[in-house]
Formats: sequence, C-alpha cells, structure tokens
Amino acid sequence: MSLATTFVPAFLTAPKPFSWAIPSLPSLLELFPPWLLAVPKKKTSHSRKAMRSANKGLKDKQNLVHCESCGSPKLAHNLCPKCYRELNIAWKAKNRTA
Repeated sequence: MSLATTFVPAFLTAPKPFSWAIPSLPSLLELFPPWLLAVPKKKTSHSRKAMRSANKGLKDKQNLVHCESCGSPKLAHNLCPKCYRELNIAWKAKNRTA
C-alpha cells in the first residue's frame, strides 16, 4: 500500500452515489405532456377578473304568462304556484279524511 491511499478518507474513495438522471430523457418536457405544464405567466389582477365576469349577470325572464284560472303571473309551461298551493291543500285535506 502506498502512503497516499492510507491517509485519504473512505468517503472520497467510495464510488459515486446513485444518480436519478435518465439518459434517454434529456428534459422533463419529454416526460410530461404539454397541457400538464400549462401555468399562467402572470397573476390575473382583480380588475381583469371583474371585467371577465361583468357579462355573467342575471338575464330578464322572457317567458312570463298569466295563469288562466287565477290571473297571477307564472312561467310558461309550468304550474301556477298559487293554484298548486290551493290544490295541494285540498288533496292533503281529502287524504286526511279518507
């Protein structure tokens, strides 16, 4: 044995540790599809968010008609809530007596 090898610490002469590098994939872009890495470059400001959602408000109803039996306004092709309530009370009273 030579004098130089006896005074060198063991961690300097040990083989290199395991490497996680994959030689067939030079970058992460080949590993993941492009849509997975889609991230905005800048923060969306409060003003821009508000402008984007400004046109999402409630719309006026265009299908209002009058009920034929009581005359109260109701949505077309739907039951009148006032008439339905009266019918429901009558049905429940009839079922209780029967």
